[in-house]
Amino acid sequence: MAGYGTTFMKALNDQVFGKAAFTNPNGVMYISLHTADPGIDGQTANEVSGGSYARKLTAATDWNASTNADPSVTTNATSLAFPTATASWGTVTHFGLWRTVSGTTAADFIGRGALTASQAIASGNTASFAAGSITHSFDSV
Repeated sequence: MAGYGTTFMKALNDQVFGKAAFTNPNGVMYISLHTADPGIDGQTANEVSGGSYARKLTAATDWNASTNADPSVTTNATSLAFPTATASWGTVTHFGLWRTVSGTTAADFIGRGALTASQAIASGNTASFAAGSITHSFDSV
C-alpha cells in the first residue's frame, strides 16, 4: 500500500474546498526508512534509528511528474542515497514522507509506501535507491 497520511489528506481537502490554507512543502520533504509499514498516520513508525541513520532531504527535482493514471503515481527522478550505516538498520521494507527532519506526529507525516525491493542494511552498507525505484501514489490507503 502507498498513499498520503490522514492529516495530510485533510489539509489538502480543506484547501480544495476553501476551508483552510494549505502549507505546501513545495517538493521539499524528507524520506524515512522503515522495517514495516509506518501506517496511515506515521504513528506505527518502525523507523530505522541509530547507526548514523538520518532522514533524506529531497527537493522537487528529485521527483518525476505524476501520471494521469488512477491512482496517480510518481517516482523518484534521481538516485537517492542515505548515510553509510555504522550499525545494522535491519531489513528496510517501507519508506515514509515527512515535512520535517525529525517530526513524529501525524501533522509532520505526509505519506508512505512499500519499497519495490527490501534492503538488508548492515554496518558499512549504504541504503540507496536508483531513479524510478521509489513509487508513491495518490491513494487513500
